[in-house]
Amino acid sequence: MMQGNRLRVATAFLAIAAGLVSYTGLEFMLEAVQDDFGMSPDETMVLAQVSSGACLLVVFVVGALADRLGDRRLLNLACATFGVGSAILGFAGGPALLMVGQAVAGIGTTAMAIIGLSVLARTFPDAEHRAKAFGVFALAAPAVAIVMPFLSTGVIDWLNWRWVTVLWVLLSVAVPFMAHRCLPARPEAAQRMELVTPTLAGVALTGIALSFSFLRAHSDTGDHGFKAVVSASVGVVALAAVAVVKRRLHAPSLDLRSLRRRGAVPIVVALFVVNGVNLFFFTYLVLQYRYHQTLLETAAVLIPPQLTAAAGAMLAGRLSRRWGSAQVATAAFFAAAVLSLGALLIAAESSSWFPVVVLTVAALPIGGAVGPLTHAFMDIAPEDGSAAASSVRNAAVNLGIAVGGLLVVTVIFDELDADTERTLTAYRQQAAAFRVAGLFCAGAYMLAGVLLVLHRHRRRARGPATGTA
Repeated sequence: MMQGNRLRVATAFLAIAAGLVSYTGLEFMLEAVQDDFGMSPDETMVLAQVSSGACLLVVFVVGALADRLGDRRLLNLACATFGVGSAILGFAGGPALLMVGQAVAGIGTTAMAIIGLSVLARTFPDAEHRAKAFGVFALAAPAVAIVMPFLSTGVIDWLNWRWVTVLWVLLSVAVPFMAHRCLPARPEAAQRMELVTPTLAGVALTGIALSFSFLRAHSDTGDHGFKAVVSASVGVVALAAVAVVKRRLHAPSLDLRSLRRRGAVPIVVALFVVNGVNLFFFTYLVLQYRYHQTLLETAAVLIPPQLTAAAGAMLAGRLSRRWGSAQVATAAFFAAAVLSLGALLIAAESSSWFPVVVLTVAALPIGGAVGPLTHAFMDIAPEDGSAAASSVRNAAVNLGIAVGGLLVVTVIFDELDADTERTLTAYRQQAAAFRVAGLFCAGAYMLAGVLLVLHRHRRRARGPATGTA
């Protein structure tokens, strides 16, 4: 890999990791922030989730702009947005500014992730080097999960929570500096474009995702049902408006060609399904609610599975060069499905290390599936539509998280949190919840494997097909 390409990979890696960095940092800041401003639980929940809704608004706009104006220009704008949002959050004097800052920062990190993935796809058009690059892409989550909890906690303990946002600002400055050295200044030809269709698509996606979030909150408090109905209605109306406007435009900016490629739909559904469940997250919950560990203690004991996931990502990158990304992703998901069933062996009085060992073993194929699945989808994207394809992937992932948060996490979390007394009856209930979580994960990974088999069958049927905007 040439020196210039290595710098591009590093730039893309940091751009993709920015959202994970801010998410993890906020998680460790929340308690201090809540104490400083006397925030209610509802306000704290909104602060934790506000960036999710904000980022979905611009997910398709970013893809459209990047493919026409260039990755470097949009990456600079995204980093500036992230930096401004981080500064607002750091200097906030009340809950309102906190939420504004987090929303702005979330928009910036979403755009950075979309463009970072696009940079990887454009930099390595050949299969061999692209497989290795997407292995690097999959390292972002375990790397951040290992480093950021300790870095954020150290900064909060030695200074205060506001200084954590300084780390975010430094990241927002470093990425454009690196991009200036390795990305072209502008695309070969800029085109005039409309932003109505990608904006409406973002509104539709946000409305649908928020409706599930409100339903989740409604199950706890009983007073968010109306908001869920309104959000879903807005989403449906916006979706209908997209269809109408798109038909009337000669060259709409909403680029969905990646969805029209043969075999694309099974991959998108797989992205949706596997992001609705997360064995890492369920293990994180059981360690906190069953074994009463702190955030930092949980982060520490989860280092072994994070390292295993990183090893899986690197191994999958190498295997993808030999066997192909779709085949590696298929094998990884089937293996993850089988190994996730280890959760069924947990008992009420099992040691806290038991779920960690189960996750450590399953993390190898789980981490190994991330890069090849994304690689397989980006492989079918049009050459001039990498950023748009990255937007579609990001939309599928975030919608999966929103829907999974209602359909899966509600069941598991409510069981884990239903009885916090340290009694054998409570431990049995919490162990049963973790077993259910393992079944959910195994089912999702198995379905993803089947979908990848269907994808490969369709791609082999008649060869690659092209789509039009």
